[in-house]
Amino acid sequence: ICVCLFQEQGKIGVTFNIGTVDISVKESNTEVNDGKYHLVRFTRNGGNATLQVDNWPVNEHFPSGNSDIERYQMANKKIPFKYTRPVEDWLQEKGRQLTIFNTQATISIGGNDRKRPYQGQLSGLYYNGLKVLNMAAEGHPNIKVNGSVRLVGDVPTSRGATRTTTSMPPEMSTTFIETTTTLSTTTTRKQRSPPSIQ
Repeated sequence: ICVCLFQEQGKIGVTFNIGTVDISVKESNTEVNDGKYHLVRFTRNGGNATLQVDNWPVNEHFPSGNSDIERYQMANKKIPFKYTRPVEDWLQEKGRQLTIFNTQATISIGGNDRKRPYQGQLSGLYYNGLKVLNMAAEGHPNIKVNGSVRLVGDVPTSRGATRTTTSMPPEMSTTFIETTTTLSTTTTRKQRSPPSIQ
């Protein structure tokens, strides 16, 4: 189960898998390898996903066909009574599978995929409401840093002498991290004991 934000030929995309098949949503019209800061928003609800870069149009992915629930409701009248419960149980289990990221315990940011390692700068990364990079900068005990990751500092301004050509959008976090490999965080799953740190 994974979410992978990537840049391919200068264009941003996200591939995710919630236990079924890889699903991709991409910004295919505009390149982001222009030396400017970009705000990338990715949201997912089950197999539905949206990706927006800056204030460009939203790219959406919705699974094709009717949902399992809609198909079940249409076929319900034709399902013999003795099979109704197994079908309902199957749909409930499938629904739980689509929420698996909602209780994710480990998040890897950066070069976890050796074939496509991330090299660059990140700022303002939120995961389920957690400011992951801010937590890393504050030395949070549930954050584990691997490889070549370093805190660069506060967000550079366009007047500063830092490596930037444009100022950051105001929505971005003030924590600024540069990575060439991996940053991991471990968060507590609902209704489970806190995980141990490796």
